[in-house]
Amino acid sequence: MHKSIKVALVFGLSAASLSQADISVSVDASAGIKKISPYIYGRNIDVISDGVETDEEKAAALLEKENDFYGKMLESGMHFLRANNGNNSTRYNWRKKMTVHPDWFNNVYSHDWDITAKKVLDNLPGVDAMYAFQLTGYAAASTEYNFPDWNYYQEHGFWPTQTFDLAGGGEISADGKTLIKAGDYSLYNEEWPADSTVGIIGHWRDELNYDMSRFQYWSMDNEMEIWNGTHGDLPLDMDPDFLVGRYIDVAKKARAAWKEVKLTGPVVANEWQWCTTGASEGKSGLGKGEDRNYCWLEYFIKRISEEQKKSGVKLLDVFDMHWYPTEKTYAERVNWHRVFFDTTYNYSGTNGMKMVSGKWDNNQTKEYVFKRVNDWLDHYFGKGHGITLGITETDIIDKDDPMTTALTYASWLGTFQDNGVEIFTPWTWGDGMYETVHLFSRYGHEARVESRSSNDSLVSAYASVTPLVDSMTVVFVNRSEKDAQNVELSLKDFDAVDGELEAYELSGLTGETFVSHTSNALKKKSAVVAGGKVALTLPAKSITAVLLKNTKPRTEPVVDETSVLAKPQVTRRVLRNDGGVWIVDNSRGSIRQVQVFNMLGKAVLTLNISVGDIALPLQGMGAGSYLVRVDSEIGSFTQRIMLK
Repeated sequence: MHKSIKVALVFGLSAASLSQADISVSVDASAGIKKISPYIYGRNIDVISDGVETDEEKAAALLEKENDFYGKMLESGMHFLRANNGNNSTRYNWRKKMTVHPDWFNNVYSHDWDITAKKVLDNLPGVDAMYAFQLTGYAAASTEYNFPDWNYYQEHGFWPTQTFDLAGGGEISADGKTLIKAGDYSLYNEEWPADSTVGIIGHWRDELNYDMSRFQYWSMDNEMEIWNGTHGDLPLDMDPDFLVGRYIDVAKKARAAWKEVKLTGPVVANEWQWCTTGASEGKSGLGKGEDRNYCWLEYFIKRISEEQKKSGVKLLDVFDMHWYPTEKTYAERVNWHRVFFDTTYNYSGTNGMKMVSGKWDNNQTKEYVFKRVNDWLDHYFGKGHGITLGITETDIIDKDDPMTTALTYASWLGTFQDNGVEIFTPWTWGDGMYETVHLFSRYGHEARVESRSSNDSLVSAYASVTPLVDSMTVVFVNRSEKDAQNVELSLKDFDAVDGELEAYELSGLTGETFVSHTSNALKKKSAVVAGGKVALTLPAKSITAVLLKNTKPRTEPVVDETSVLAKPQVTRRVLRNDGGVWIVDNSRGSIRQVQVFNMLGKAVLTLNISVGDIALPLQGMGAGSYLVRVDSEIGSFTQRIMLK
């Protein structure tokens, strides 16, 4: 657990040993400087309940689970939470606190974003969250017409593998496998125009007084091009022009309601839908232009740019998409990151992108989807458009091997740093991912600088520096499944302090090992800098971070020093365990109050503290888990502690 064992990373630094390096890596601290978005350190919402549990035992268990989630989010260095629940956001009714669950029967359930948003504000300082606007024109209206789903399960012993439109009086065959009559959607939905969907902004900002700077990003619904499958009970025209029209209507109303809102779209579902919508009634799903058919992504960008130029209203801030790769082999998994920008990579899963030109081309095997999107944005909006990139759903977990998951995730994070991606929130979260994001976020810095590897497909290096370039972190990802790699790192325009430096390695992960910043699977290593070069051995299937100091930092920052990366640090690091004594560090004088709660939610200690270090008087309290709530000028957060 955050092992302090020193394991030799270095070879002797003679000219002979350096020349034996398998792979050479160079980092130029003056090239490719690009601010790293803290929002690539994100995930989708999990665990946080939006209901009220009346059973004390269940409530205590839920509270403990939630606080474990809060603690891991903060300790690992996460900064973003996509909190709209995907398909469940499409018909969310913020007035009635309910939504349509589309996966099986279209039943309507209670759902309250007010509660989850408040929990984010109270428990996750420095973590911003994204919710969603509804674009179909409909929202949930009543729970009175639900299909008896539990009776279905009790009778048949299984949940259906497809959606049956049974809410609203639908009928199904005796074996539970064939729809006899669809329900009436109008019984459990109400019309939901653009004014209604964006009304949540005023509700949160003006009625509930929420800090809207924490909720600036809003997803433009979810996977609209497959509504004919996920929300097929609604009378929707799935033509691309209809979808673009719904988007534009809501986007304009959102911008009018809040000038600073950041709109993310089109939130496209998967690789097949990157070029075609799920058009019904025999329509192709391609965008119809005067000259040719268009891939859906290009057509969306083209139409939004035309409307933006005509209206003068900014309609898109982050180009947002989903991708669920299905390849199973190790080699394919650890190369998934190349699908986004690598113009040379032949991807075995290429399918929908074969229609990128507006017609089927079976010779098309290279995806580079984000590179294409950037090119389309530049072409239709013009250079300097300010639209960034995001991927808000994916599943990259290898359930059999957390280390493969970690390597895949690290490769995506590094690639997104290098290319200025703004948002990354995997849908699923698996063992090895907290360890990986912790290494990048808590040991990395605000600005990306250029790194080059002589064999990037095998070993990549992702380098970041502080605004004054006084420190640099280089994260190496060795994707070799069986072999260690000898690497020579050389530095340009960075006068590294000679001698021993800090290095941390992730390798051989099994199960969930991350607990906190000080209790995790990182192995502390030893490496040496000499003459601006470092020689090291990277174990097979490993991620290694090397931390360097500069003897000649800059006098002017290379990027804006007011990065949101700094926002949560005041509260995240104020509570520490010093030899079994829990210390609150209020050296900044920003903390107002500290409270300690037992697992039943009862306050057992309340302190109004002064500036300086304060030892919490926990003597006499029984062994077990407690929650410490710290209220400061920038917000509140809660951390679980253990007393023995």
